[in-house]
Amino acid sequence: MITAELIYNELITMPISEREKLFSMIARSGFDKESYTHDDVFGDVKTHPFTLKEAAEYLEVSEITVRRWIKEGSFKPSRKHGRSWVFDAAYLSDFKKSR
Repeated sequence: MITAELIYNELITMPISEREKLFSMIARSGFDKESYTHDDVFGDVKTHPFTLKEAAEYLEVSEITVRRWIKEGSFKPSRKHGRSWVFDAAYLSDFKKSR
């Protein structure tokens, strides 16, 4: 059976030029489709709560922007965990689609 660990062990023994060719091939074939839907790209996003930093990365904005949205009331954290806000993946997905 081929496993990720076996492939990795083979990969690290390859000459650099062969690794570059492999990664180039993966990059080219990974973007064969011309237009991806939101679900194609984010359909498998984790379902456990996001931290503020992860939410900002997912929304492609700075953490300061997320904090400002929360303060303005236009963006609502799911709950607070200690001193940190956490966000449900479904809420983030809906919020991103609406922007």
